[in-house]
Amino acid sequence: MLLLDAVPRFAGLLPVDAAAAVEGLLRASGAVRPRHIDVMRRPATYKMYRFIEGMLGRGQLLWFGVRKRWMADCVESAIAAGATQLLVVGAGFDSLAALVARRHPHVTCVEIDAPATAEPKRAGLQGAGLARDNLHVRAADLAHRELADVLRETPWRPDARSVVVAEGLLMYLDAASVARFFAAVHASTGPGSRLACSLMDGDADDNPHIGALDWPIRLALRLAGEPLRWGIAPAKLPAFAASAGYRVLDQPDAAALRDRLLAPLGLRDEPLLPYEHLALLARA
Repeated sequence: MLLLDAVPRFAGLLPVDAAAAVEGLLRASGAVRPRHIDVMRRPATYKMYRFIEGMLGRGQLLWFGVRKRWMADCVESAIAAGATQLLVVGAGFDSLAALVARRHPHVTCVEIDAPATAEPKRAGLQGAGLARDNLHVRAADLAHRELADVLRETPWRPDARSVVVAEGLLMYLDAASVARFFAAVHASTGPGSRLACSLMDGDADDNPHIGALDWPIRLALRLAGEPLRWGIAPAKLPAFAASAGYRVLDQPDAAALRDRLLAPLGLRDEPLLPYEHLALLARA
């Protein structure tokens, strides 16, 4: 996000104040060394990234910005439609919940992530002045704890209209864990709730597939200890969602996202390389 924000023609794509909030979180948490944060805003860093991206496929960085903006827009539209709660699962150091909590004091915002991330994130929120009474960060491994149990430690109401964000998460779960996640979210949210998620494409057996760079990226992630485990083809999503108690509200393809998010910024013809697809689901 800092790298995107440092490129003038891309900066307007990110949600307002998102990059500045992320930078504040990182600096205050101590999770990243200051010099590593500073280098992300240097022109030389972007030039190096452009060189690497040129070899691997241009448009990956821009896709990350498109995904961030689309998620933020989904949350705002859900709140406008009556949602009074936001849950972000696997939030990392993203600033979405913190900014929503600041803009909408009446919305209960909950983040859940592994302790190794959630603990410094909580310190970062305090140090950056982003902590709010309506923002709750919980440290929990959902592979070993039930979502409902974690939410009971917060003011979350399972009967309230809510919006849930699962960004860059589901592809790292196996099929059984994905099914349990959808069931847990359904049981923890009220009628009219929404789920915004990013999904990896998949083959006939729902094995994840990235495209031309599938094998090198999968190998790199496996070596990093984060192998891809699940994917689903866009055409199969409506039936899968229905089986989990959801219906598809929005499933934009690359052309729709260009028209909606890039064209207003004069970026319609900028290279864009989606490595996921996006979906906004409504609880049936």
